[in-house]
Amino acid sequence: MAFSIEKETLEALEWPRIIEKLVEACGTERARSEVIRHGSLLPSEISDSAGMTIFPQDSESVMQRLQETSEARALLDEDEAPPLGGTPDIGPLLAQAARGVTLDPDELLDVRVASETLRDVSRFLCVPERAVRIPTLARRALTIEAPEALPKRIDECIEKDGQIRDRASSALSEARQRVLRLNSDLKRRLDRYLQNPDIADHLSDRFYTVRNDRYVLPVKADARGRVRGIVHDASRSGTTLFIEPEGSVELNNQLKRAELEIKREIERILADLSQQVATVASPLRAGLESLTWIDWALARGRLSRDMEACAPKVDHEGVFELPGLRHPLIDPSECVPNDVFIGRDFQILVISGPNAGGKTVALKATALAALLVRAGLHVPCEAGARVDLVETVIADIGDGQDIGASLSTFSAHMARQAQIIDRAGRGSLIILDEIGTGTDPGEGAALAQAILEQLADAEARVLTTTHFGLLKEMADLDSRFANASVEFDAVTLNPTYRLRIGEPGASAAASVAARMGMPSAVLTRADALQNREDRQLERMLAELSTQRAALERERSHAETLKVETEAARDEYRSKLQRLQERRDGLFLNMRADLDTAFKEAHGEVARVIRELQAGPSSQRAAQARGDLVDLQKQTRQDAERQGLPKQPTPDPEWRPVDWTQARNGDRVRTTSGQRGVLLSGPDRKGRVGVQVGAARLVVPADQVGSDADKGQKHQPGQRIQLHRADLLKASDDESPGPGSRECDLRGLRVEDAIDHLRAVVDQSVADGCSLLRIIHGHGSGALRRAVREHLTESPWATEIRAGDRNEGGEGVTLVRVG
Repeated sequence: MAFSIEKETLEALEWPRIIEKLVEACGTERARSEVIRHGSLLPSEISDSAGMTIFPQDSESVMQRLQETSEARALLDEDEAPPLGGTPDIGPLLAQAARGVTLDPDELLDVRVASETLRDVSRFLCVPERAVRIPTLARRALTIEAPEALPKRIDECIEKDGQIRDRASSALSEARQRVLRLNSDLKRRLDRYLQNPDIADHLSDRFYTVRNDRYVLPVKADARGRVRGIVHDASRSGTTLFIEPEGSVELNNQLKRAELEIKREIERILADLSQQVATVASPLRAGLESLTWIDWALARGRLSRDMEACAPKVDHEGVFELPGLRHPLIDPSECVPNDVFIGRDFQILVISGPNAGGKTVALKATALAALLVRAGLHVPCEAGARVDLVETVIADIGDGQDIGASLSTFSAHMARQAQIIDRAGRGSLIILDEIGTGTDPGEGAALAQAILEQLADAEARVLTTTHFGLLKEMADLDSRFANASVEFDAVTLNPTYRLRIGEPGASAAASVAARMGMPSAVLTRADALQNREDRQLERMLAELSTQRAALERERSHAETLKVETEAARDEYRSKLQRLQERRDGLFLNMRADLDTAFKEAHGEVARVIRELQAGPSSQRAAQARGDLVDLQKQTRQDAERQGLPKQPTPDPEWRPVDWTQARNGDRVRTTSGQRGVLLSGPDRKGRVGVQVGAARLVVPADQVGSDADKGQKHQPGQRIQLHRADLLKASDDESPGPGSRECDLRGLRVEDAIDHLRAVVDQSVADGCSLLRIIHGHGSGALRRAVREHLTESPWATEIRAGDRNEGGEGVTLVRVG
């Protein structure tokens, strides 16, 4: 879709100011120059429609630029801009080198910097993780061919200050060494002249200097014949002659020849480097083009960020849907956003309302949106916008008076609008400010209506501003027309700059005049002179605007209340959560305090029991151990009654055992999650026998649950009869006397093994068993360390040692409890 636009339209819409912002956003001088050059050209003046032109002709190029802008914006939003700063424009230098011109050191340094920038930008954008997110820019970066050897060679030869390095060539290094040596020889010889009394007495000063690149002595003029040599200069007064002594002439000649060798070698080095630049001039020039294109895309991304803009949807149906549109040249924090829609349900949007209310700003913002998209730039509006491509944008804004052509304001507008009608078509976006003004209002309104109808017949998209009541009524008569108005606050007599689609607006001329200081007598007389029908229409529109403003205030108040309510609800939830966390914290602290107290009591009782065992009353000690176990159980029950959190948390799948149906060999599980086989039913103390792995445990019946739901079958066995005699027998069987006991923990995880061990130790103490043999195996040693660490902290353990070789060695731990 070819695009055309006139210079008058660009200036009326202030497009040059957009170009200025784009230039400021560029990072390289070359990109700035290109934007300035192309920004001043019209589409008709550019031959390359797909190249670096501000307004591409084909829609594919427009879509590519919009994609590049979006990718650049994404990089900038993530603070990942490529390193472009300070890149010199070496285009002219490449042309000179190609013609055989030798570049000077500073110019060669510019070539090095530019080459390294090309390399760095290409690598930066082509990083795989980044290239996936910016495929268009990455493809552009892949076209950059940055020479590797040239910048290295330039750096080897030239210092940052432009001086040629000694290592640039061996000939240069040798020549410079020779110059240093000759300088030293000359200075020593001249020092001897200064120290020779026959010569020193005839010198004006005791120093030597340089004239015409030769070392000389300052000799008094009247002693010219006393110092043989060549006169090179004289002082202004003529009293001193600067003479090169005859004995230093040859050394000076040698020095001069060495310096000339240095000069020739430097010229050769620079010529060689310039030739290398000429060799890679073509890929460097292509790389610069790509770099400039990338910089231009980044500039569009920066402008998008500064305008708080977004990428719109684009099509070719003449539809403009711009929610929250802002003028791109007005600071986003100061601009009132407005919703602008045209092209889907209607073609002509007639905007009315008071002067200085924002009508013209809305016109320009819409037209600029079309130009921004054509240039590949984002539009300052909310997400979800749509801006279709048009073939031309035409604007008639401003006075238009041309004294040189003998055209009045009205005549100039008519001439302009005649051209517009001739050029209008389906792909046109036309902006008309105050159409039909500058002549008799009645005739002007009729002429304006006729012009708009002609443009509607041509299927153009038109936005126009007016104060004519006749045009405000067109929306009720022709579906191609729609009204819009800018708000006016009847209380403050100030415009709000809000645009309302679908409603005509009152001009509020009297209110604006009053705000500007017009005398009340004039306003009263004007109201009396106004046509009755016109006055009724204006008052009706004014009342409608007032009612709408009131409704808007109520809606705003309701929104405020909603926000406050949600904030209060969030605060309540936050406070409730903090209270719950505080309550849980208190419970945990209480539990911790209780555990600490219990452990201290546990240790104290253990100490007493050991003292009792050491005494004559072993029966009393056994009774004390039983009381301690009962005390532990009672303490846990007290903690549960106090509502403290249980540790560990009960398994939600826990199922109690029905002891009237239980059989020996049933699969059971303990509260700690250990699975085993039932050996015997509850005894007089409510304890049952359970085989877990190789360990045979006696645990409280309320800590044993059924594991039959896991699909495991009962082992053969006899039903347990809960008679007193059986209970007594079971009690006798499960209560071994003093001696030793074995606990096999092999095959268990550390946590499960420690739970087993804790239960076995407690039971051994309760049963009066003094020696416990714990089998944990060798393995990695983790279980052995955990077992011994636990026993070290246990209040029951009085002696801990590893097994002897015949007892199992390090795979066994023996502990004496009591």
